Amino acid sequence: MSDTSRLGLPRIDAAQSQKHVTHNEALDRLDALLHLSVAARNLVTPPANPGEGWQGLVGSAPTGAFAGHALQVASWNDGAWDFYPPRKGWRAYVESDAALFIFDGADWVRLRVEISEAQNLRFLGVGTAADSQNPISFKANALLFTPVPAGQGGTGDVRIALNREQASNTVSQLYQSNWSGRVETGLMGDDKYRIKVSADGAAWKEALVVDPVTGRVNFPNGFADLRAPDPKAQVVTKGNSILFAPFNAAEGGTGDVRIALNREQASNTVSQLYQSNWSGRVETGLMGDDKYRIKVSPDGSAWKEALVVDPVTGRVNFPNGFSDLTLAPATTGLNLLEDGGRFAGNPEPVTGAVATFADATWLTSVNGATRVNYGVARPSATLNANIADLLNKIRPASAQASATEFFVLQVTAGTGVVSPVSVQSVNYYPALSSSRNVGRGVTAGLYFRVISGALVLAPTDNITRLLIDGVSHDLWTDSAARVFTAAQGWKQMQMWQAPAGGSVAAFWPMRVTPGSVVLVATPFVASGLQTFATDLGPLPSQRVWR
Repeated sequence: MSDTSRLGLPRIDAAQSQKHVTHNEALDRLDALLHLSVAARNLVTPPANPGEGWQGLVGSAPTGAFAGHALQVASWNDGAWDFYPPRKGWRAYVESDAALFIFDGADWVRLRVEISEAQNLRFLGVGTAADSQNPISFKANALLFTPVPAGQGGTGDVRIALNREQASNTVSQLYQSNWSGRVETGLMGDDKYRIKVSADGAAWKEALVVDPVTGRVNFPNGFADLRAPDPKAQVVTKGNSILFAPFNAAEGGTGDVRIALNREQASNTVSQLYQSNWSGRVETGLMGDDKYRIKVSPDGSAWKEALVVDPVTGRVNFPNGFSDLTLAPATTGLNLLEDGGRFAGNPEPVTGAVATFADATWLTSVNGATRVNYGVARPSATLNANIADLLNKIRPASAQASATEFFVLQVTAGTGVVSPVSVQSVNYYPALSSSRNVGRGVTAGLYFRVISGALVLAPTDNITRLLIDGVSHDLWTDSAARVFTAAQGWKQMQMWQAPAGGSVAAFWPMRVTPGSVVLVATPFVASGLQTFATDLGPLPSQRVWR
């Protein structure tokens, strides 16, 4: 007895006994596989109580009674499982997916119909049903029209053409709200381009009409939505430029031109966006708050802020620095601090070596802070690791042996709570202060390192610019980037101060959490607004107090 080649149906042999058994087996197989429909697919184990004739598609890693029958058709008949290995091209309707699947020789895959051409369709409905009134209907949240690029034989253009039979007909786009018209644009009964609006879908008003002969734009109902309409206002376009020209006094005008861009509230954006091939490159304006910003992008997606202006103080901040400015570091300058910031006595020693630590008389502790000698930067000695890090930051190894020595001050914050500054919901308090008459402007700086706790720099006394390691630092935004901890190591701070009265009440804008320990080295105050190198080290004193 042999089987058929496609479905494996058993044949009845000549003179075969019990022919009905073979015949019934063939009928069972036909009943299972003809118009194949199964309850589910990817079955790992058999269902608990299958009904007579229940069928399913076994998964790729079955267990139990399904083990060894991966991807086969399982059929429950007469209290037992029958399995039928599929062949390439078999189709099965899967009820749980409500979809038709086909066996591709390796797995059951959803049957997808690919249409390369469709002509003379009566209706086309995508996501909804089309009808005689709307033979093409789409129900979706977006429609995409994109061109064939030049590299693929296209032009790169997309043009949507809407055609009418003659001028007395209408060709338009209708914008609806809950199936009620609100805006209609297009050609309606003549060759003039019109924009019509409606508040209820019944009463329509023309907002704009363009004459096809002259190109003039007419506003049949005026333009009263402008806050201060001026009948003399003109917009003149020529070529690739737009010209806004004022009426002068002889013409009844003021000679001024002001372009106003308005937003509803501070959380909104009012800006000018400069694009390249519809991709943003520069944006200027108010974006989410009242600070004027200039943002730039190389690709239209990654944006960086180049400039931020605070509306309260008028201060200009460069969040990403201003390295493109050719500000040559100052090569001259004298430290106006009488000990030269070396903490070695007043006046500072004439020689490069220092012998004795002397706490600065020009420095005041605040909020119970204490100050002690942390160590001397003396290259010939065995150095504390933190001092060695500072020397490596400000001098190459070859120049350290003969370098000027200086002491490092250790400041431990007390528990006082005077003059707090809050950053990221944490209060920071001043630990050091210094005041003197400085004239119209000075540049002050120092090196600092947090040993424990946390430190921020806060606005004080007419600081117009502050750099950390040569990069502009924001003193005003409530940002985690303002917080310094032990992880950052040594930092050089230099700032411009230009007090109107010539007196600075506090040079050092440092604020710390109670109990913090901070190291301070080589502070300086120099005349004028200068830019010093980030590896400056000690700045020589003028020693005019001797």
